[in-house]
Amino acid sequence: MLKRWRKLPQAGVGMLGLALALTLTLNADASSLREANPGLGSAPAMMFGGSPADVEAAASSPATVTPPPVQEFSSAGSGTVSFAATQAQCNSVGLACLSGDACQCVVTTGNVTDGVGPLYQGPFTFWLNIDTLPVTHQYPNGNAAGKACFFATGVLSESPGPAETINFITSGAACNGISAASGLYSGGFLIGPSTGGYAGASGAGVLGFGSNISTKVGFFDLRGAASDIN
Repeated sequence: MLKRWRKLPQAGVGMLGLALALTLTLNADASSLREANPGLGSAPAMMFGGSPADVEAAASSPATVTPPPVQEFSSAGSGTVSFAATQAQCNSVGLACLSGDACQCVVTTGNVTDGVGPLYQGPFTFWLNIDTLPVTHQYPNGNAAGKACFFATGVLSESPGPAETINFITSGAACNGISAASGLYSGGFLIGPSTGGYAGASGAGVLGFGSNISTKVGFFDLRGAASDIN
């Protein structure tokens, strides 16, 4: 029995030597990879919506996070469209046209007529700023009649109560439909600064808008989820 125990230190030394040999081999391989590909391990980390300092701060923060309760909601409505609103009207809600470009400001006013959750009634205004020129900013939308889509940004403002306003900040694409009289918009949204019972609301979703250029009638449909919405 004692002879067996005496052999254990020798076995341990052998295993340690093997581990060191493997470590040196892996380090040598990694070094040769970096020499063959200088970009590996030397390029700065690509960040989306933040900086390395933000990541370090997040890593040092407590791991336990309690997410806020989320409520699904939707709203829809119709109104009168002005396809030739002044750029000043879009500028009034923070929608500026890029310097050197030409933009079309489209403003729709009407009433919310349907919805799930607290947003089911009240007036709304939808400002949509469409970048139409230069031509290089247009892109084909897959049909021979409408031909083109344009990048656009907008603000949909709803007022369910006399002292309550909720603002949806949207960005997406405005397209000509296959009918010469149709205009379509589709985009995502975030809830922006709002008032009343929506002052603390935070959420996101999708927004669709369709309009008839001949009758100047427009319809919108908005669906999303948010916290602190009542």
